[in-house]
Amino acid sequence: MMGGTFDNTNVTVVNDDNFHRVESVDPVHLPSVTTSCDKKASEPCELKTITVSENKYDWLDKLDTGYYPISASEIKTKISSRQEVQLHGGIQFADFHETDEVGNRCAEINDASISWAYQRLSASAKSNYDQFGQKYVTGDDKGPYNAGPLWIWHFMEYTTSDDKKTVTVQAPMMRTPDDYFIGSASGFHYCKVLSPFRVLEWMYTDSLFEFNGINSQSVEEEEVFLQ
Repeated sequence: MMGGTFDNTNVTVVNDDNFHRVESVDPVHLPSVTTSCDKKASEPCELKTITVSENKYDWLDKLDTGYYPISASEIKTKISSRQEVQLHGGIQFADFHETDEVGNRCAEINDASISWAYQRLSASAKSNYDQFGQKYVTGDDKGPYNAGPLWIWHFMEYTTSDDKKTVTVQAPMMRTPDDYFIGSASGFHYCKVLSPFRVLEWMYTDSLFEFNGINSQSVEEEEVFLQ
């Protein structure tokens, strides 16, 4: 998804995601594009990329009572920029502004996670979520936080709307062009992304508490009793 589309339809992106602490510096773990494809080549070409990911788990319930979510609240993901991927894919003049600054690349990834999870709900869970669930929606990416520590320690934001019907997810991001003045940090587009498991857990369970939980049912029963 980060790589976008290519003029040469024979290009296929094959990614190897590595799980490391993103703050590690000795050794440092960075994303990269390790192969290149010729724009005019007629043979299939694999564009091989490496990404780095780390799950962030909250520790609100060490006793594992089930009250708090057990899924990761975010995945810190180091990704090569769309510009970098397209340059290696044969698009010689890929423009950083058009590829990485226009739009919200991290939100696009999170939209895909939300869609993926929704499509995999059971019929009854989908009905409950549609009727009672607080809906996950994505907002604009936050940043850019073009310094490693700034991006690492700005966490995914979850903001509940005034009417409590939606929860807006916003992802901190870092992005640098291919000609960035720090060569070792060029061609990146880091994102905080939603764990698909977090979305499933939300849709099946936590999204229902506000409008179909014990508290909301108690209020409804009290209103019926008073009538």
